[in-house]
Amino acid sequence: MNATKISGIVAAVSGAALLVLSVVAGASTMGAGTQFMGGGMGMMGSTGIGPGMMGPGHMYGGGGTATTSSAAIPGAPEVRVTASEFTLSPAEIVLPAGGAVNLTLANRGALPHDLTIPALGVHIVAAAGQTQTVGLRDLPSGSYPAYCGVPGHADAGMRATVVVR
Repeated sequence: MNATKISGIVAAVSGAALLVLSVVAGASTMGAGTQFMGGGMGMMGSTGIGPGMMGPGHMYGGGGTATTSSAAIPGAPEVRVTASEFTLSPAEIVLPAGGAVNLTLANRGALPHDLTIPALGVHIVAAAGQTQTVGLRDLPSGSYPAYCGVPGHADAGMRATVVVR
């Protein structure tokens, strides 16, 4: 192997390790396990993982206006989504339009997972075995794609549709 190939391999491995460490560090610094689209200061920012180098709509970043609050809303109904390798259940998540609802992600898998709904500015992160809840208010009616933003998970089948009515 020549020096160019070796340095390329080292760079690729180092980049992958940095990404994994950023995900782990970001998940531990995100408080209630949430990050809302458009928030954060970038991959190395003080708020954990932000829009970073992946660009809008990829992994832990994106754009759009958040319609969420970070804490569960006392007295609001709960809608629960379960994540595992490699499914989100239910495949159709029904949320009420207007009003308030608590959206809970229960990770029953052995890997970290998230629930990302870009059009609603929602991103919930749950480590293996964890459950995280966010409060949502005044959601607009419509049908929206949702997925796990961990690289490769959506392609492996971790997709759902959110119906707000």
